[in-house]
Amino acid sequence: MRFLLNIFLCFAMYLIVAGVNAAPVRRLYQDVKLPTQQMIEKFSITNPAAAGTTQILNASNGPTSAAAANVTTFVAQPDVPRNLVITPGGTTADVAACTVTVTGTNYFGTTITEDFVFAENASSATTGAKAFKTVSKIAFPANCEDSPWSATWDVGYGEKLGLNRCMDYAGHFVFSTVAGSYESTRATVAADATHVESNTADFNGTMNGSNDFEAFFIQNFRCFP
Repeated sequence: MRFLLNIFLCFAMYLIVAGVNAAPVRRLYQDVKLPTQQMIEKFSITNPAAAGTTQILNASNGPTSAAAANVTTFVAQPDVPRNLVITPGGTTADVAACTVTVTGTNYFGTTITEDFVFAENASSATTGAKAFKTVSKIAFPANCEDSPWSATWDVGYGEKLGLNRCMDYAGHFVFSTVAGSYESTRATVAADATHVESNTADFNGTMNGSNDFEAFFIQNFRCFP
């Protein structure tokens, strides 16, 4: 019994001495930032080309009969993830009221679709809202054109550049730069909390294939590949 007591006393003395010499223990329950602070995402878009109407399809035939038709061969793909613009041409009197559906991928390579609605005899462009990284199919439903089916279709891209993360609100876009210079006029922004393709920024600077664009915004950490 005395032997065990001596061992206990020696161990207790060791703990006391070690405690005097040891560095204070830091509690690790702190976050890397205060709960009220937010992280700002910086996203760079290299040399986006000027918007246009024919980069993807140029005077392409749509339906050639009353049956549905799909277009799967394109002039080119979007240079960066951005919105699409579809314009009827040719004999636009042959355009019937219909909804054209575009299939492609978003920034992460996930398949997305967007509908473009056209009225009868439409001749003006319909501008999309989603940012497409690639386009794989443009689907025309049955009876999208009338005989003799002489309408043509142009597809290009607009100035809504896709962001790489999601925002809860458009107001969470902080600022932007073009060619390294601060944009004094805020970009026109769209936000979606869970779909990255619906988070876009229409900058005020000139897209000419040589200016780099940077977006600074508060992401919500809900959109990842």
